[in-house]
Amino acid sequence: RSGFRRGVGGERRSAVGLLPGTRGARCGHSDMPQVLALRPQDLFPFFHKSSSKHDLDATAQTWCLPHGRHTGADALKKLTGDVEELMVRQESLRLAGAAERERRSLSETAGGSPRRAQDMHAVSEDVHKQLNSILALMRGLEADELNSPTSPKRSSAAETVKLLEKLIAADLPAQLLAQMDILEFDARTDVMNVCSALLRPDMPERIDQQVVEYFRNHPTVFRVLVDGYANEETALHYGVVLRSCARHRELVEAFLASGLAHDLVKHAARPCVDVSSDAFYTLREMLLEHKDVSAPWLERNFAEFFRQYNYLLESGDYIAQRQAQKLLTDTLLDKHFNKVMLAYVSSERNLQIHMVLLKDRSKVIQLEAFQVFKVFVANPAKPAPVQRILYRNRSKLVSLLESLQTAKPEDTQLCQHLRGIVARLSALSPAGSPRSSKEPPATPAPSSKVAL
Repeated sequence: RSGFRRGVGGERRSAVGLLPGTRGARCGHSDMPQVLALRPQDLFPFFHKSSSKHDLDATAQTWCLPHGRHTGADALKKLTGDVEELMVRQESLRLAGAAERERRSLSETAGGSPRRAQDMHAVSEDVHKQLNSILALMRGLEADELNSPTSPKRSSAAETVKLLEKLIAADLPAQLLAQMDILEFDARTDVMNVCSALLRPDMPERIDQQVVEYFRNHPTVFRVLVDGYANEETALHYGVVLRSCARHRELVEAFLASGLAHDLVKHAARPCVDVSSDAFYTLREMLLEHKDVSAPWLERNFAEFFRQYNYLLESGDYIAQRQAQKLLTDTLLDKHFNKVMLAYVSSERNLQIHMVLLKDRSKVIQLEAFQVFKVFVANPAKPAPVQRILYRNRSKLVSLLESLQTAKPEDTQLCQHLRGIVARLSALSPAGSPRSSKEPPATPAPSSKVAL
């Protein structure tokens, strides 16, 4: 009775007034309030805060239900439950066999089990929602806010750091990465973004050290990231996370020590252009981002690495050959990899590969092959097998290099290098004989650097 008040003319109405588009019921009583004709579900659409000015004007007399605050702790708790459910589903798929076929049927047709497809969609949507909440908190997290005692955001930054510490302690990043292939695209992207944000260089030192230690000491995370290249749908997501790891010297060292760089070379040979290009990009970051770490590793693993890498140069695939040539040139001509370069140009097998590339029908591949071939010729300490091969083929090589000068006549540095290598080849002497007086003198150096 207290919920009603007297209206104009003595009529009793609901305290929320007559709702738009409703009519009262005729129950035989003149004082029966019209609003009683509404069902409970008819009331709910009107108990909300409107988002537009027009709606605010139209429903100015309605009550609004309170909105609950969605905290980072809530998102973490729900995300933990989602991950547990994903792990159970992943295991059931593995035990049932033919996991890839079942995933495709769920994502494309969902013909055999529409309920399971709906459940997976719901889980993916919830993962997407919770990760978005965590990302929103991470966007405003900067190191100076946490360290500065006068920062107005210091309290919220400290809470965010605690949340991220719990995220790592629960092993959620690695578990989400392991389940990425059964998530939908939006959720995959959020997993990628959260992991990449955790690996940002400008994170507060307190959480940055924990993240680096977490990834470095985790037993499976690098394997999961590299194996992700086997699935074209997830390859690019895993590649972004791997390149985020390359920002940290300690993680590059751990990745190379794991031996997974050899698997990365294999993925660079995949027929899918997107996957191959992304694998090359990641390999470049791992080798050239922290050269003081990668150069000693490449020296120790020279034979195994280049046995696989040379396959890319001989594959006959134009894109793979071009990317392999570019990365090899940038590596060998870098001073940090001087010992690697000397070992590479001392192999007659490597010389034969680049001599074949010099005869490729593509001028671009020919010119890129020359960038490595010139190191073989300019090496002042050529091994006897290398010198013999160059001497036997010097006439054909001179003719070929002279023809390349017409490819880029405007490139004066290239033409100068071509003329210099042609002069060295023309004056080349047989292996084991004294150097001809016509051969341009090499510039020996104590560090055995090649004079170009």
